[in-house]
Amino acid sequence: MERVQLTSTIRTGRGKGPARQLRRQGSIPAVLYGGSQGNLALSVNTNELHQIIAKGFGETSLINLTIQNADESLSASVILKDYQLDPVIRELVHADFQEVSMDQEIEIEVPIELKGKAPGLSEGGVLEFLTREVSIRCLPGDMLNHIDIDVSSLQIGDSLTVGDLQFDETYQILTPAETHIVTVSAPISEEELESTLEAGHEQAEPEVIQKGKKPEEE
Repeated sequence: MERVQLTSTIRTGRGKGPARQLRRQGSIPAVLYGGSQGNLALSVNTNELHQIIAKGFGETSLINLTIQNADESLSASVILKDYQLDPVIRELVHADFQEVSMDQEIEIEVPIELKGKAPGLSEGGVLEFLTREVSIRCLPGDMLNHIDIDVSSLQIGDSLTVGDLQFDETYQILTPAETHIVTVSAPISEEELESTLEAGHEQAEPEVIQKGKKPEEE
């Protein structure tokens, strides 16, 4: 498995003020969880982390994280567990890392990528991509960046489930086997479409409630 390098520095300042100052200097606040020294407050270079994310290195990739603390330098194997973006300018504002032990299994979410073209599409079928990630348990060194699924044999009415995935004993699949990943549905007719729209319209009709005072009884 390919590893990437990232350098971090122990962070002493907390709160919004120091965080804004970090960002002005080209870094963002981060936290390393689960380490041998407890949770550590860090700062990492924004551009370096952005490049790692852009290349697809996330929760399913190992990062060699160097931690600078004054004259001391530490190293840890970590995964990028989460990161936050500014909702307006879409820039990185925070990151969470998790330290891993190479001899202890971890649980990760592995993205699914579809390969090929389903023949059912040429007959008017509709391909529905229902499950885009699968939960697995494995050693950090065996992590998968993605799972390829070939749909080139799917006709109308065919589907693939998690149970159809082929893995050796290296991986334990945590997602239920009956979970549908992809299916090719039959095209809907105009009559069925109109019926569906009419049913939805009827359900959306508001109930008429009489307003005002009830007429007095004579």
